[in-house]
Amino acid sequence: MGFLAKLFGKAEKKINIAMCGLDNAGKTSILNFLKNGEFQGTIATMGVNHENFKLGKLSMSVMDLGGQEVFRPFWPGYIERADILVFVLDSSDVTRLPLAKDIFHKAISTYCNEEIPILILATKQDLTNVCSLAYIIHFFQLTSLFERTIHVQKTSAKTGLGIYESFQWIHDQVIKSKTRRSSKSSSQMALPRPG
Repeated sequence: MGFLAKLFGKAEKKINIAMCGLDNAGKTSILNFLKNGEFQGTIATMGVNHENFKLGKLSMSVMDLGGQEVFRPFWPGYIERADILVFVLDSSDVTRLPLAKDIFHKAISTYCNEEIPILILATKQDLTNVCSLAYIIHFFQLTSLFERTIHVQKTSAKTGLGIYESFQWIHDQVIKSKTRRSSKSSSQMALPRPG
């Protein structure tokens, strides 16, 4: 039984998660931690790595999208169908931060519905000299995206830091979205019809 299944039990609702970011950002390591409850070495994802997890009443279908340049043209098809977008950022790789920023903004402005919640995982926080969350928020100009639902989380697949909290945030967003849709439907049904 996986790490999340032990924590949250049975699943009833299915959601699709697109997980993207540059190669070597730590996407597969995070998925492996979720699946096994511990760090495991990985190799670069070639194409798409698909995993299913249970979280509360949610069944999560996670598409780990290969981050190499050759695989990025395939991202749109997965991101456009996603209920949640997870962007994984190697917070120790300062030299590729501008590239990561450009790819992030292209993904959310071109392929991602504005209503889709976005989770940014600042990985490798177990290392020294990593970017702070404040710096990432500033550098990625996230405060200018106030109309979107965005959460930034420190994580480490080696120590487990922030991984539970990240996927709990996903769970909470889906529940909130379901509640908003239900109340919207109820209020629409309660309105008298003209004529």
